[in-house]
Amino acid sequence: MSSSVVTDTLHSVTSTKIEELKRQHELFERFKSQTLRKLEVNDNKLDRTRELLYDACRDDGIRLIEDDALSKVNPTRRQNQQLLLRQAEKDTAIPAHVIEDIHTDVLKHFDHKSLRYEHAQFFSKLVTEWISCSEGSSANLSSEDIIGESSFQTVGRREMHEQREQWESIVFENSAIDTSRVTSYLHGLFNSNKVVSNAFKGFESATREKADVFWRSTRLFDPETLKRDIEGLLRTDLLSEEKAATLKSFQSNKDVLQEVSDVLTMRMESLDMWQWTTVEGAIPVQQRRQLNGKYRVFMDEDILDALLLHIIGMKWAVYFRHQFVAFFRSHAWKTTGLTIPKADQDRRNFYLGKDSSGSATIAAIRLQQYADDYFATQLPMNEHEGTRGYGDEDDEENSSSRKSPMEIKQSLLHLVITEAVVARHLHPGKSHAVIRSDFHWFGPSLPHDTIFTVLEYFGMSDKWLKFFRKFLQAPTRFVQDGLQGEVKVRRAGVPMSHVLSDVFGELILFVMDFAVNQATKGGNLYRLHDDFWFWGSEDLCVRGWETMTEFASIMGVKFNDDKTGSVVFPHDQAELGSDYLSSDEDEIRSADKVQRLPAGEVRWGFLRLDGKSARFVIDQDLVSDHITELKLQLAHCKSIFSWVQAYNAYLARFFNNNFGKPSYAFGRQHVDDMIDTFARVQASLFPEENVSHYLSRIAQERFKTGDIPDGVWYWPARMGGLELRNPMVRLYGMRETLRRTPGKIMATSLEEEELLYETTKAQFEQKTSLELRHACMAAGLNPATLDEHFMTKAEFLKYREECSKPLGDAYKTLLSSPEQFEIQATAEMISWLRDLPISSRSSKATSGITRYFGKMDPYWKWVLAVYGSDIVKKYGSLQIVNEKQVPLGVVSLMQSGKVRWQG
Repeated sequence: MSSSVVTDTLHSVTSTKIEELKRQHELFERFKSQTLRKLEVNDNKLDRTRELLYDACRDDGIRLIEDDALSKVNPTRRQNQQLLLRQAEKDTAIPAHVIEDIHTDVLKHFDHKSLRYEHAQFFSKLVTEWISCSEGSSANLSSEDIIGESSFQTVGRREMHEQREQWESIVFENSAIDTSRVTSYLHGLFNSNKVVSNAFKGFESATREKADVFWRSTRLFDPETLKRDIEGLLRTDLLSEEKAATLKSFQSNKDVLQEVSDVLTMRMESLDMWQWTTVEGAIPVQQRRQLNGKYRVFMDEDILDALLLHIIGMKWAVYFRHQFVAFFRSHAWKTTGLTIPKADQDRRNFYLGKDSSGSATIAAIRLQQYADDYFATQLPMNEHEGTRGYGDEDDEENSSSRKSPMEIKQSLLHLVITEAVVARHLHPGKSHAVIRSDFHWFGPSLPHDTIFTVLEYFGMSDKWLKFFRKFLQAPTRFVQDGLQGEVKVRRAGVPMSHVLSDVFGELILFVMDFAVNQATKGGNLYRLHDDFWFWGSEDLCVRGWETMTEFASIMGVKFNDDKTGSVVFPHDQAELGSDYLSSDEDEIRSADKVQRLPAGEVRWGFLRLDGKSARFVIDQDLVSDHITELKLQLAHCKSIFSWVQAYNAYLARFFNNNFGKPSYAFGRQHVDDMIDTFARVQASLFPEENVSHYLSRIAQERFKTGDIPDGVWYWPARMGGLELRNPMVRLYGMRETLRRTPGKIMATSLEEEELLYETTKAQFEQKTSLELRHACMAAGLNPATLDEHFMTKAEFLKYREECSKPLGDAYKTLLSSPEQFEIQATAEMISWLRDLPISSRSSKATSGITRYFGKMDPYWKWVLAVYGSDIVKKYGSLQIVNEKQVPLGVVSLMQSGKVRWQG
């Protein structure tokens, strides 16, 4: 199904609902008018109120209470009012104001219902505008909206053309690689000793077997697994919107799925004959702009080619990840930290008990976190997991149980500061350094000779190498050049958003991981694809950097100077995370590190690692650049819904992600910096109003609406709102729980260590000689070798990172993000939620504003507390629209699409 067909369908669904809504609104207004006219001829207040109430009940489908059929099922306010009016016919104890209150309440109900109909029509118009603009048709734009739009149109930006030229200069040129040097390097690395050699031989042998079996496998495709594969391919964001829509339509048609399975099976059976499907001899390629200002080049390839390559890629990705993990767990991979000799461990078991150390120590947490989050993390654990993204800064929140690439990036920033804090407190006077780098144009520049040499060394068969060569050497032509444009064959690099590309990249970078591990005797490179970090003592970092430099030189890749840098923290800081003034000695050391470690600053997103304060600080100059960009992107939005979608993606996700997620390691100061920066962004975007006032003004200009409560813009879409996000809410919630500095957290753990020593010593000294002999034998020791004096404090603290639970607890705390302080429910708020229609989606929803306050996310509790009163006052209910009357399904579908940035 083409995108135009999808758009036409959305238009049809929305138009049908709008027409039906209009008809129902007219019927209600006619009914309301007739009801009010009837009241004018009745002078009896009680009769008028009863007639008004009964008409309201009939209109809402509420059962009237008959003499012989009193309903006790689901009593409502209207049923209660009926009973009171019946009693008031003869019981003078019912005050007159009760009748008046009921009369006023029903009239308000009619007015609220009219307003809800009006809002439903307004909401539907917003959806129609969104659909129309999404297909490129013009919308009603105010002069303010179109400012800057010309900078996006037709020709594109200067940087787009510059980056295309640079991309073409890389991918269409052969890199001069000395393959014999690559092979020699690999041989030296993986045959450095017998343990490493045996582990690698197992890896190589398994690859040869896998290659042979996989090549002969043809039963890879069936309709059920194909659904999963289609979902995985769609998540890569490889396909154009039109082809993605076509692929989605396959999923609901069993016959089509079977046909596709059959075709893919035939292609797999003749894989040695496979060639790219081309249009006039080439695969169309086009540039897509990212929010960081970079352009990525995507191939607009044939759907069946994309599916086949995705499925093959997933098989190899899962295989190589399993092999990487097995190698990592082997004795070939060196571990960091101190190895506790058996004699020392036996003494600790005797004095402290066998449970004195375990999985709650710094060393154990560090190793487990590295294995789970940073080792070969770009590859999926299994085929059901699907592909891994690149952690783009505007990525949405993750719904998987495994951390997303963006979540891992945020955790890495916390880890950098946490390790610096730990080093300062546990190793005072010793240097601690951090290196950060990535490779320049890694995907586009990866030499094909390097890829094939490494694949062959790891045991890949000639048949697969031939297939991979055809995959990499794709004939391409830029879309904007037209069908007469020049066709060029790729000579370097890997295609964007292909699983096979991830496989090739990860295999080569695995070599660097292992090389650094061996050179640093157990150090680990914290790597997210080609973005890598290393830290430790200054000398250790120097060895690691020299190893990375050698690897890059041999493999034919280059470091990205803009993202390469290092920081050496001063020796004599009073406390990391506090203000610090450097000394002359520190300046000399900083100059010295440039000679041994990479020059440049350590940066990520909008953050810069400050060596003096040991904090990530927000670069306000970068923020200013992106405020300008945000204005341009918002100006290009032709519909209010798309404006909100772009605002949320840029401000609430992109800015938020680039500022770094708050953590105990970052402390309260970082949260305050984020809040201040968001306030600056808002003031720049809306110098004389706020965002909700701006949207209300635009809506009034375009649709001639009346007053719109601010809460409508923040309200859940399924309740009639637009879900505008306020990024400050979460920050203020976290700020309230961030009361301890990183230094105080560590100081507390050291005090707990001291207390643990004294307590354990006292318990030991209370034991009898007989108890000590039994403990000695239980620990496997000869009682004659030990005296009855407790171990010294120096011995107790000797293996702190490997054994101390208080330090492990502090380490975990520093890495964690604070819980949010939550708005507490009031009786009024609970009553609003109880009045939600039981049959509505909101009553069954698990997110947003729901009937159950306790289960709501802190953010939505805040929205309810701030805007709920105005919404109920205006519309009579939290549910502004009747879900059946407005195209909520269309909104959900449109919201699920990824924002395509202009430029």
